[in-house]
Amino acid sequence: MLSTLDNQLKGLYYVKGKDFEIYFYDEVNSRLLQVTYTSDKIEEREIRSLLKAEEMLRAKELIVITYDIEGEEEREGKKIKLIPLYKFLLT
Repeated sequence: MLSTLDNQLKGLYYVKGKDFEIYFYDEVNSRLLQVTYTSDKIEEREIRSLLKAEEMLRAKELIVITYDIEGEEEREGKKIKLIPLYKFLLT
């Protein structure tokens, strides 16, 4: 299920599947954005949700916005960017 967040945010959706949810799907830039407030490690459910949504939507970019973790992970052949919130907001 894709739900638009607001008429002013065209192309930005909330995605909910049977057993996963993604906070933001940016249709214009073909990217999935998951947000987590974690300071030591990314929860497996966040990664699993991204992978399930990517399979459904074929997004080109998978991003987890974190409190302070930065880097990349690769799962099931997919690259997942980990970006601290402050850096994400500055881009």
